[in-house]
Amino acid sequence: MQELLENAIKLQETARSFRKKGDALRKAGRDEAGTEAYRSGLAVLNEALGLLEAKDEMLRAASPQLPDNAAPYLRELIEIYGALGGMHQRLGAMDKSLASYEAGARLEERFGQTSTYNRLNAVKYSLLTGPDQLRSLEPRIQILADFIDASLRADKSLSDRGWAWADLGDCLALLGRTEEAGRAYATFISKAEIKSPDRTLDVLKEIAAKLRSKGDPDAPRVVTAIDALQSRLFAR
Repeated sequence: MQELLENAIKLQETARSFRKKGDALRKAGRDEAGTEAYRSGLAVLNEALGLLEAKDEMLRAASPQLPDNAAPYLRELIEIYGALGGMHQRLGAMDKSLASYEAGARLEERFGQTSTYNRLNAVKYSLLTGPDQLRSLEPRIQILADFIDASLRADKSLSDRGWAWADLGDCLALLGRTEEAGRAYATFISKAEIKSPDRTLDVLKEIAAKLRSKGDPDAPRVVTAIDALQSRLFAR
C-alpha cells in the first residue's frame, strides 16, 4: 500500500507541473495549448485518485476516529480533490469543480483537519454555480470562520504559514465583517510575503457579480467589502 501512496504523490507532482504549464501558456495567449496541458493534468489526477480509491472508500465509511496509519492517505486524498477542483475550474467545468471540492470538504470535516481549502472553495463554488443565496450559506461560513480562527490560535505552525489567514479573510468578507477581513488579509500578506491576495479578491468579485445576477439582496455587502479591502490592501 505504501507504494500506491508514493505513486499517487508522484502523479500529483506531475499534475502540478501540467497546471503550471497550462497557466503559463494561457498567460502567453496560447489558450488551446494551455487547455491541453490542463486536460493532461486532469487525467493524471484521476489516475492518482484511482490508485487510492479503496482508501477513499474506507475513510468515507470509517468513524470520525482516523484509522491507524491512514493519515498520509487522508492528506493525499484531500490534496487530490482540491487539485481536481482547480483543474476542472480552469477547464470551465464548474459543476465538476464544485463536486471535487465537496468531496474533499467532507474528508476535511469528517476527520477535523486543519486544512480548509476544499471547504472554503465548496462554499465559493456553491455561490458561483448554483441558486444559493449568500444568506442561506451564512451559518456554514460562520462555522468555517470560527473553526479557522480557533485553529490559528491553537497551532502556531498553521498561523505562521499564512494561507489560513487568507481563508479566514475570505470567510469574514463574505460575512460582511470588512475590518476583521482586512486584518486577516494583512496578516496573510505579511506571513506569506505576497504583495496582495489578488486571486482571492478576483474570486470574491466573481461571487459578487454572480450574486448580483441572481438578484441576491446581500450582493452589495460583498461589493462594499471588496472595495474596502482593495482600498486598504493596495495602499500598503
